[in-house]
Amino acid sequence: MEYRSLAIENFRGIERLEITDLKKINLLVGRNQCGKTSILEAIFLLSGMSNPILPLNIHQFRNLLLTDDEDFCFMFRNLDFGNSISIEGSLDDKRRSLSITPRYMNYEKQLPNSSPQKAQIDPQDRFTTSTTSVRSIEGLLFDFRDSRGTKFETFCSLKGKETGLAAEYKEPLRCTYLNPYSIFLQLDKKVEELLVKKKLNRIIEVLREIDWRVEDIRLGTGGMIYVDLGLEKLVPINIMGDGIRRILAFLAAMSDTKNGVLLVDEIDNGFHHTSLPVAWKALFAASKEYNVQIIATTHSYECIEAFSKTHDEIEPQDDNVRLFRIGNEDNTHQSFSFDTQVLRTGIEKAFEVR
Repeated sequence: MEYRSLAIENFRGIERLEITDLKKINLLVGRNQCGKTSILEAIFLLSGMSNPILPLNIHQFRNLLLTDDEDFCFMFRNLDFGNSISIEGSLDDKRRSLSITPRYMNYEKQLPNSSPQKAQIDPQDRFTTSTTSVRSIEGLLFDFRDSRGTKFETFCSLKGKETGLAAEYKEPLRCTYLNPYSIFLQLDKKVEELLVKKKLNRIIEVLREIDWRVEDIRLGTGGMIYVDLGLEKLVPINIMGDGIRRILAFLAAMSDTKNGVLLVDEIDNGFHHTSLPVAWKALFAASKEYNVQIIATTHSYECIEAFSKTHDEIEPQDDNVRLFRIGNEDNTHQSFSFDTQVLRTGIEKAFEVR
């Protein structure tokens, strides 16, 4: 399954943004604060729209731990719960949509016959000189529709320490989000699965293009991953170059996300510019092998250049890549698409495509 288009409203700093013509491998570029990371987070939420825990995950990816339902305001434009979030997307001509709104606990509600509704008043509630009824945030409501237009609802509340799931809905889409914080989470478990399924050999071949000494990958106690470099002892992968470890994480994630979508924030992070062609070559090959759509962000011109040139070397006739420059002028977001030919020309003439 692959995304073809995306529409976002009132999420983070984005009032409205549409992206069309997404392809198999997509790279998002733009200035700081233009919303690239927010776009990936929106796709992640839409891809797992039945999972009400994901808003907590996207904040943990930013090293932010939410402790109160009021903290959910960070998701809403201008921190205003009145700006309901809407995320829509089309996947292979099938549409899905997600609406996120605050879940209120009203202490002063009216029944249909206008008679007062009895409610318990918390002794700790503050008195107010305002005539406005007390509206306490009790988490988030998630309304979503599948490709057939069937509507479902879930919720999440930190205060109540509860979630509501749509038991009748089964998510057909697999999606993985990697960023500098999450990229190595549970890597040992993914490598172990590859080891059991005898799928490590292909990954080892790719790693040899970065370090020719790599002979094998082993698992040790405590989740430690070791690399056999032909020395007297195995070497912990943690002390090797970061490029080796990151490519392993990318390929393990793609194997685990077969027929799904891989989201990568700051995809060039940790790579020396000379390793970027090898990384992109591995990603292109794995995308085809595991049928995984890639949507990634970068600030690096070297990464964009390696992205374009690697495609021209491997699949010059295929129109399966896109670069999207995300602009934000006067709080208005726009997406500018560069196809294969335009991107190639921009690189050759040294245009600023970021």
